[in-house]
Amino acid sequence: MTFYDPLFHPGWIEFNKIYWGLNAEVLEFGPKKGTAWELKTVAYTNKKGLLVNPPRNPHIPVEFLSSSDKPSSYNRRKRLAIQELASYYARRKVKGGINLSPIVNDVRPFLWSGMEATPRFTFHINPHCYRQYIDSRTAKKSRKAIAAGYKCDITTDLDAVVSCLGESESRNDFDHQVSKEGLAILRDKMGDNFVCFLAYDVDEKPAGARVTFYADGGMVMAWSAGVRTAALKDGVNNLLGEFVLDHFSARNCQIFDFVGANIPPVAEMKEAWGGELVCYYTIRQQSLRNLARSAYFMAKNYLNK
Repeated sequence: MTFYDPLFHPGWIEFNKIYWGLNAEVLEFGPKKGTAWELKTVAYTNKKGLLVNPPRNPHIPVEFLSSSDKPSSYNRRKRLAIQELASYYARRKVKGGINLSPIVNDVRPFLWSGMEATPRFTFHINPHCYRQYIDSRTAKKSRKAIAAGYKCDITTDLDAVVSCLGESESRNDFDHQVSKEGLAILRDKMGDNFVCFLAYDVDEKPAGARVTFYADGGMVMAWSAGVRTAALKDGVNNLLGEFVLDHFSARNCQIFDFVGANIPPVAEMKEAWGGELVCYYTIRQQSLRNLARSAYFMAKNYLNK
């Protein structure tokens, strides 16, 4: 089985089934006759049979193939393929919001089906040439960490990884939602495609961590990151970022997905790496609850002005 998006990895799908208690099915759509196009995705459902976006899943993977790249043919076929996907979502019903892969860049079929589509953003970085585009101040912070004696390496020490993630959680009041046991399941199911990294201080104590997974020759997901408070101003996060990008460049990965840039301080930090700003969409079923949710956030934004 070959795939570009690591969210198609069988081990990732199995993790979602085990850790979140969901059902999963790989779906393939195509024309009634012939093989002019193909759309593949994964459908996750809860115990009530509703489609869901599992926690900590950056998006639902989608792959689209067309036998022609002529714009008139390609665009029509992609629209037809996404119409099939939108019809499936409408029939099965959606709980909450589902983040679709950036591959789904035409959400009209979902709107035509009476659903909502909200744009969201992430950054994609090319690991092979990021040094040409990175902000000089970001690179300078990495050199500061090197001068202070920090070093990076791959690790299997999940206790140290979780400890670094935990300090970021406490400092920023959020939850990565996956425990050490969950990381162990991921490592077991994804094998070498699941990679953790640690930064060590001059005394060889863990100072920062990155958790990633990837598709061979394809995309990397920058899934989780954490830096100890004591090392926060030393440029450790930047040094880790460079080490991780160089690691995946050597493995011929093509895209490093920064996994979200939708909060102002996070967006500012990630844009400094010089990647491409990429749009993806969150799909929701129209309902009174979702209308109330939209009204709440509209009022909140208005009052914060």
